[in-house]
Amino acid sequence: MHPAIELFRGIAALMVLTTHYAYLFTSEFGVINFFKTGVDLFFIISGFIFAPLIKSGNIVVTPFLIRRFFRIYPLYFVSILLYYGFAPSDPQKIAFFIDHIFLLQTTTSAQEASFFNIVTWTLPIEIEYYLLIPFLVLLRVKNIIYILLVFSIILKAMLILTSSADLSNLDLPTLLNFHLPGFLLEFIIGILLFNIYIKYKDKNIPFIFHVLIIIIALSLLFGLSSFLILHKNEINNVIYKSYFRFGCAISYAILLFPFLCLIKKDTIFSNVYLFMGNISYGVYLFHLLIPKILNDYNLTGFIGYFTYLTLTILLALMTYYLIENPARIFGRKLASKHN
Repeated sequence: MHPAIELFRGIAALMVLTTHYAYLFTSEFGVINFFKTGVDLFFIISGFIFAPLIKSGNIVVTPFLIRRFFRIYPLYFVSILLYYGFAPSDPQKIAFFIDHIFLLQTTTSAQEASFFNIVTWTLPIEIEYYLLIPFLVLLRVKNIIYILLVFSIILKAMLILTSSADLSNLDLPTLLNFHLPGFLLEFIIGILLFNIYIKYKDKNIPFIFHVLIIIIALSLLFGLSSFLILHKNEINNVIYKSYFRFGCAISYAILLFPFLCLIKKDTIFSNVYLFMGNISYGVYLFHLLIPKILNDYNLTGFIGYFTYLTLTILLALMTYYLIENPARIFGRKLASKHN
């Protein structure tokens, strides 16, 4: 995998962790809450990663789905088991657990989606994207991504117009806004980023141009963070949230491009990039577990942040070597038997 992608996977996970640890510093809504858009960065990265497969027009469906299952599900399953032990008592706890096992937690209510681990609302969307990929490849339609881009923009507009303004009201359009139809646009932006990268990666682009692109991207992200703070009371409105996320996705794609061009393999920082990629999924899944485990210690401020961060990284590393990577290797071996 491209080292810049490994790096930004880790950055995205740390962004999500930081926004969820914001309460350690302040109860006020501020710029730190903008880091929740690390989720949108993840979706851009997923689009980028699978763009070569879609572009190739060649896929063996069963091995692909086997590899994706063993890449995502085993660690997720272990995480849900761990969170179950720290979840509050509730008459629906077992029902919620069963729904989570089958990745159905985002189909009923916001309460269920956040009952064990709020970040897992993104995994059904990721799985839906994986299921779409073989369909896109098998279509073999020229310029399918550009056709899909137009389709997804129209679909997104229709969903926004027909959705409830209140996210707690899970009517069908609102629900679809927070599943693949609603987030399809972000994956496509990632795919388009790959196409642009392939076109320009071997070009001799002056370094100053890369700097200017980074400045533009950071300026856009700063503007979006300011928008988030100014409209903090309205941001949960579907219309606000949809356009806000779309702006974040575009900005992250712009930011990624220079790093994709500038960061090369086999550099002195290669191990750092690989480390960031390796811990990203574990950090994403387990960072809300550590505060639950240490709840009695009432940690706050930088001491609390760095304690939780350190333990999260250690847990992510441990589960990477004990569960995540062995499951991925097993999935690859099993998939190879179905080629």
